[in-house]
Amino acid sequence: MFDGGYTLWGGEHSLFTRKLQAMLNYLAVDYDFKLKTGEAGLAVEARLGTHFIPGLETPEGWFIHDTTPIGLMLNAKYPSRPIVPTTPVQRIAAHLLEDWADEWFGRYAISSRWCYPHNIEHVAKGFYANHIGKFMDEGLTPEEEAEAATMILMVRDNFGLRACANRGCGPDQAEAVRQDFEALMKHAEAHFGEHRFLLGDRASLGDFTFSGLFKAHIAADPEPRSWIDAAAPDMIGHMNRVFDSQTDNGGYLADDQLPGTLMPFFVHMRDTYHEFLRVSRDALAAGEKWCEVDLGKGPVKMRSLKYSEVSRCHVKNEIESLPQDDRAAVDAVLGPMGVLDAYLIPAISL
Repeated sequence: MFDGGYTLWGGEHSLFTRKLQAMLNYLAVDYDFKLKTGEAGLAVEARLGTHFIPGLETPEGWFIHDTTPIGLMLNAKYPSRPIVPTTPVQRIAAHLLEDWADEWFGRYAISSRWCYPHNIEHVAKGFYANHIGKFMDEGLTPEEEAEAATMILMVRDNFGLRACANRGCGPDQAEAVRQDFEALMKHAEAHFGEHRFLLGDRASLGDFTFSGLFKAHIAADPEPRSWIDAAAPDMIGHMNRVFDSQTDNGGYLADDQLPGTLMPFFVHMRDTYHEFLRVSRDALAAGEKWCEVDLGKGPVKMRSLKYSEVSRCHVKNEIESLPQDDRAAVDAVLGPMGVLDAYLIPAISL
């Protein structure tokens, strides 16, 4: 193991906690996983400046959040263990894949978790265990199980179903979300059957989001587990492998190439997430809290999100700051796919 000394604050049920955990695993740094419990929560939030998880406490004593800038920081700190490609096409592709996975996969996570009563009953024990400082495999007493059943209803009503409504993936859209997930995962299964990671034999930022989704939700919750077992069962093994992987001498594809098996991912992001980016940006510019996006089966109402505009502009800056020759290479490969267009729209003031 390399020298480390990090502390990961979060929860076992959290996609982004598990994303960051996969990243730390891959970088082979020393870290402790500490639960953001009900007791520790206020102190952790005071240091992080947010109630969102995860948070990372660095060896220097910093408390930082948001897995994308954390990933970029770690990539810079450990240049011998890169998690962002240096060649232009792969670098921009890595940012596109992470932004899509970070901002769109949450719909699969929260819809499958909160729109199905039997699934809510299952996750109650894990949520409560983490809340009181227990890891899920430690189990609960009968008294704690009763408390868990009560607490999860509050979490469902005050967070889960509201989050689903905000992301247009509530009970009225649950079947469409499931169908979309299953179709996408068939393509993912084909890709990860040929390649260890998204861009070849070395992980990049989006790989950790993929594995985080599976560790926190798809493999852990009964409802989405039934989806993946029916549609793409090999993905469980592929994502466990990614989650547990450590950096080695593997590289991204030679000559700045992209795997052909990524094409369905680019089509999906262009036709779904990028459409949301456009309408959300326009709604924010008009001062509107809600927007409608057509995902192929009619308009879906979603909350317009400031963070999505922030992340869009992050990728926009990555594209526009490329040297001329690198930008030409990116435009030649990714431009015809239509996956740059949503990012090149002018920024707005937030």
